[in-house]
Amino acid sequence: MNFSQLMGLASGHVEARIVQTAIELRIFDALGAEPKTADALAQLLRLETQATELLLNALAGLNLLNKEADLFSLAEVAKQYLLQKSPHYVGAMIQFDAALWSCWEKLSDALRTGKAVRPPNMYQAVAAETETFINAMDSLVKARGDADVLASAIDWNGVHTLLDVGSGPATYPIALCRRFTNLNATIFDLPATLKITERFVHDAAMTDRIELIAGDYRNDPIPGVYDVIFLSNIIHGENEEKNTALVSKLAANLNSAGRLIIKDHILDETRANPPVGAIFSVLMLLTTDGGRCYSFGEITAWMNNAGLNRVQRVDLPAPLTSSLVIGIK
Repeated sequence: MNFSQLMGLASGHVEARIVQTAIELRIFDALGAEPKTADALAQLLRLETQATELLLNALAGLNLLNKEADLFSLAEVAKQYLLQKSPHYVGAMIQFDAALWSCWEKLSDALRTGKAVRPPNMYQAVAAETETFINAMDSLVKARGDADVLASAIDWNGVHTLLDVGSGPATYPIALCRRFTNLNATIFDLPATLKITERFVHDAAMTDRIELIAGDYRNDPIPGVYDVIFLSNIIHGENEEKNTALVSKLAANLNSAGRLIIKDHILDETRANPPVGAIFSVLMLLTTDGGRCYSFGEITAWMNNAGLNRVQRVDLPAPLTSSLVIGIK
């Protein structure tokens, strides 16, 4: 690493706040129809003209906008990912990252206490926070194409019943049920989340294929037996003791030869690589009760303890940053 790279790391919040603010103010949507001058955009969005021009110049410098003379227009990457009408819109995830700003401000407090700096309630207490969180998860998965990758990464032949624990917006079950007509899914999630999940399932016309069950996987029994149980981005929110108990609990819900599939940032045995997982663990320090990312060895031990065998790891292609760990009953 050289000096410029070091300083880029140290000041990375600057670029993040520029992009987050542009999403908040709907800059990209306002430029979607046709190029505009800074003055025209400022009038449309009720912003101050000179300040708006500074932001637009910065966005052009970041290659999110094109600038010709005094006209600003969307770069291709902005058209694909930053327009709300795009099927690959990732703005909801960017807005969620912006909502975490106050948590990152308190990182030193978390390091002194070892405790989360916000209630570790999975964004269940305030309806607006729940909505922001669930929309972010849907936005990220759709923008990257995670569900299509999952559908192609493993063999779904002969799978008739899927349990998605902590599914959130039901993005995976909806996509998998559309692709595999023999599949029916059950979602087990917290009550506040399921109020939003219900809307996603209804809008996808999947109410006859996807069942919703409210509960807390930590404490409540989970009914039924399934060919596949799927945990996406769940284990990083829990400590090792709770994950050990959860994997053992879910193993009892698997049919003979059923598979438990965990999708998450999977660390190597140093727990420092890949960097995205090591960095994400710090966010879990800020927002959960003892959560972090785990190594393949740690997850394998949980599965073996639960009677699951032939544990394998499947690394997923970029731009995904996660892997699958699969255990068979």
